[in-house]
Amino acid sequence: MSASLPPKAQTIEREFLAARAKSDHAAFAELARRYVKHYPEGVVFANTALLEQAIAEADVSARKGTSWSPAASLDDTPEDMSISPRYDPEVIRGPVERLEAVLSQGSEEHQEQAAIILARGALRTTAPDSHQRVYHYLKNVQLPPTRFPTGYNLALVVSGLIIKGLATEEAGDVHGGIALYDAAADLVLASPHERSLELANWTDHAVYRGAFLKLRLGDQRAAVRGFRNYHKLTLTWPANFRVTRRIAIYNWYAKTLADLYRANIVAGNSAPATDDFSSASIAAELPSVHAYWEESLLAFVQFPKAGEINWRVLELVERIVGDRKLIGFSNEASKRSHVELIYRASQKTFQSPRLLRFLFLAQIDAGLYSEADVTLQAYWDRIHVDSQIRNDTAQALALNQRIRQDVESEVETATVLVAGSRLYSNHLGKPAQAQLFAERSLVVIQKAPQNEETQVLLHDANKYKAAALGLLASEAHDPEQRPELYEKAVESLEQAIQVLPESYDTHYLLALQLAEMRETSRAIASVKQSLALQTAHIPSWHLLVLLLSAQKDFIRALDVCAVGLKESEWNLPQTDLFSAAQVDGDEYLALRITQVQLLDRLYGPEAVLESQEALFALYTKVFATDPSTLDDGLDDIQRVRRRDQSEDLASSSAAGRPRAGSMLTVRSRRGSDVGASDGTAEATRANYASSVTSLGSNNSKGRRNSSTPIQAGNGTVNGNVAIGRSGPILPPATQRSTGKTRQRTARANKVLVTLWLMSAATFRRLDRMDDALKAIEEAERVDSSNPDVWYQLGLFHTAKKEKDAATIAFTKATALEAYHPASLTRIGKSYFEAGSLEMAESMLDAATRSQGWDNAEAWFCLGKVFEDTNRLARAKECLWYALDLEASRPARRYTEALPRFLD
Repeated sequence: MSASLPPKAQTIEREFLAARAKSDHAAFAELARRYVKHYPEGVVFANTALLEQAIAEADVSARKGTSWSPAASLDDTPEDMSISPRYDPEVIRGPVERLEAVLSQGSEEHQEQAAIILARGALRTTAPDSHQRVYHYLKNVQLPPTRFPTGYNLALVVSGLIIKGLATEEAGDVHGGIALYDAAADLVLASPHERSLELANWTDHAVYRGAFLKLRLGDQRAAVRGFRNYHKLTLTWPANFRVTRRIAIYNWYAKTLADLYRANIVAGNSAPATDDFSSASIAAELPSVHAYWEESLLAFVQFPKAGEINWRVLELVERIVGDRKLIGFSNEASKRSHVELIYRASQKTFQSPRLLRFLFLAQIDAGLYSEADVTLQAYWDRIHVDSQIRNDTAQALALNQRIRQDVESEVETATVLVAGSRLYSNHLGKPAQAQLFAERSLVVIQKAPQNEETQVLLHDANKYKAAALGLLASEAHDPEQRPELYEKAVESLEQAIQVLPESYDTHYLLALQLAEMRETSRAIASVKQSLALQTAHIPSWHLLVLLLSAQKDFIRALDVCAVGLKESEWNLPQTDLFSAAQVDGDEYLALRITQVQLLDRLYGPEAVLESQEALFALYTKVFATDPSTLDDGLDDIQRVRRRDQSEDLASSSAAGRPRAGSMLTVRSRRGSDVGASDGTAEATRANYASSVTSLGSNNSKGRRNSSTPIQAGNGTVNGNVAIGRSGPILPPATQRSTGKTRQRTARANKVLVTLWLMSAATFRRLDRMDDALKAIEEAERVDSSNPDVWYQLGLFHTAKKEKDAATIAFTKATALEAYHPASLTRIGKSYFEAGSLEMAESMLDAATRSQGWDNAEAWFCLGKVFEDTNRLARAKECLWYALDLEASRPARRYTEALPRFLD
C-alpha cells in the first residue's frame, strides 16, 4: 500500500483487500467507486477489482447455465479432471477493455496485479487464443516472484502461477504445468500463517492438479507426496470446503498407497523400515487415509431416497476391505474399529447386502460371534428376497457394476454362507444351523461359474458340512442315527478331498472322523497323508500318536510324539516364544500332555511328576498375555512361597462360610448344595510351575499366593488396555469382551483344569491323598463349573471308601453336564453295587446312548446289569462291544485332546 495515498483511500484499499481475501465480489463495485472518488489516480486498481467481479459473476452464470456442480470432482481421475464451464469472452469484454485502456496509468504493483486478473479472465473464456492471451498478459510478471509475497498479494501470486500452469498444461506441456503448480504449493506451505478463502481456493487447484498429473505420468511416489501436502493443507481449511475434491483425493491416495504396497511385495519388501514408502510405513499410513476418506464421504452423502443406491459408500467399504486384506490388522482393536466403520457406512445405505456381507465377515474376524449370527440371518433374508425379484445376472456383471447396483454374485453369496457354516460349527456350537448353511452354500456354488475360487468354496462347504455332521453325531442320543451321521460326515470330507486333494487339514479332519468311528487303520492312512502334505502340522502328529496308542503300541507312540514335537514350528527357543501362532502353542501343549500320559502308561505315576511340573511352565508360556512380562513371571515361579494349608483354607472361607459350589460344601455332605455353583470361571492364572510336586512334601506350605490374573488373548493386564491407533481420527473401538477372547479364556481355563486334574489323578494313584485334594481344589478355583473337576473329586472319595461323598460329587458333575459319560457310569455302577438294577440300567443306558457310546466301562457295567437280570443275549453284546472299545481306546479321547475344527 502506497504511503502517498490519502488516508480515506488507504482505508478503502484495506477494505478492498479484506473483501478480496473473503472472495466477497459483491462489494467490489461500491468499493471501486469510493476508491476512485478519494484517489482518482487509482483507476487501475479500481478497474482491476471490477474485472474480478465480472469474472466471478460470469463463472456463476456459466455454472448455472450448464447445471455444473462441484460434485463432478467425485469422478475425477488422473486422466480426466473436472473443471468448471467456461464462458463467452463477450461477457467480460467491457471490463477488460476498460482496464486495458487505463493499464499504463497505474503503478508497477497495480499493473502486475491487473495483468494476473486479465490472464485469469482470458483463461476462463472459450476464445481459441486464450492460451496466447494468458502468456501475453503475464509476460512482464515475475512468476515465481523474487520477493516473498504476503497477505492478498500471496493469493494473487499463487493464482498467477496456477493460471500460467493451467495454460501450460492445456498447451500440452504437462511437466511445465506441474512445475508451476509445485511452485505455488511451495509458496503456500512456506507461509503456514497466511490463511484466506481466496488463497485456499487457488491452493486447492495447485496441489490437486499437481498430484493427479504426477500420477498420470506414473510417478506414484511424487503423487503420494502431493496427496500428503493436500491433506496437510485441508487441516487449515474450513471443514466443508471442497469436500468433493477431498473425497477424490483420499480415494486416489488410498489406491496409490495400496499399489505401492503391492509393488513392495513383488520387490521383496527391500526398502528400509525408515523409508516412508516401506511396507511398514504404508501399512501405518493407509488406515488413516481410509479414516479421512470415510469422514469426508459420509459427511457429503445423504441417506438414499427410494430406488437410490449410495454406491460411493459401497465402493468405499469395498476398497477398505480389500486394502485391509492386503495390509492386515495391527491388533484386535483395529479389527473392532473396522467393524464400527462398516456400521457407520450402513447408516448411509438401506439394507445393503454388500455391507451386510462385509459386516458379517468383519464381525467374525473381530470375534463378535453373537453379532455375526444376527447379521448372517439379516443377510440371508435380504438375499432370499433379492433372488425372488431380480434376474439371476449378477455373476455376469463386473465388480463396479455390482457395486453400483448393490447386487451379490453367487460367489459372494456362497462365501458368506460357507463362513456362516464355519461360524455355527466352530464358534457357536450350533451344528444343525451349520449343516443348513453348508447345504445352502452348496446349492449356490452349483450355480456359480466353476473356477479356482468356486473350487475352494466347494471344498470348504463340504468340510464344514462334515464338521457339523460330526458334531451332531457326537451329540446324538439315537444309536441308529449316529452311524448314519458319521458316514455322511466321512462322505462330505471325501468329497472335499476330491476337490482339493492337497488340503492337508481336510485329510486330518477325515482321519479324526474315522478315529472317532474306531476305524483305526483307515484313520492312520489318512493322517499320514496329512503329514506328507504338511510335516509341521501338530494336530496330525498328535492324532497319529493317539491312533498308535489305540493299537496299544505305546513305545512307538512315544517315538512319534517326539518326532512331532521336533517337527513342530512352535519351538519355543527358536521362535523367541511368540513368533509362532498362538493356536499352535495350544496344540503343542496338548501334544506334550499326551506325551506325559503315555509316559505314565509305560513307567507309572512316579515317573511323570517332574514332567507334569514342566507342563505348568509350558502352560504359562502358551497362555501368557504379554511377552514382555513372561521372563519375570517365570522367575517368580521359582520364588513362590507357599502358605500353610490351614491358612489357605481359612482364607477360602474368610467370610465365615465356604464358597457356594465349592468342594467344601460337598465334603460337608449338604445335599442342598449339589449344583450350587454359579457357573462362573475365574480368569486364568499365570504362574503354576513348581506348584505340583511340592504340594505334598513334608512340611509343605500350602498353596501359592493367587497371582495377578492374566486374561489370555484379551490384551489385558490388571485391567489396563493398550489400544494401537493407526491414524489420528480413527474412531476408538468399544472395549468389551468378544466371543474370540471369551473362547480363548475358556480354552485356557480348560487346559489348566486338565493339568491340575492330571496331577490330582497322579497323586491319588500314589496314595498322596492330601496332595490330590489340593490339586482338585486348585482346579475348582480355576473353573468350578467344569464337570471333570467333580468327577475327579468323586474318584478321590471313591479311593478313600467315602461312597456317599463320591456319589454327591458324581451327581454334581451330571448337574453341570447332564450326560457326562464318566459320571453317569460311576453313578450307574454304584447303583449296581447297591443292588438297584433298574436305576443302574437307567443311568448306564443314558450314558451309552449319548456321549458315552464309546465308553468301554459303561458298556461293561451295562452288560453286567443285563447278565444279572437274565438278559444274556444283550449282556453278551454289551460285553463284546466293551471289549472292542477297550481294545481300541486311545491314551486320551480324540475329541478332548484334538481340535475338531481348523480355521
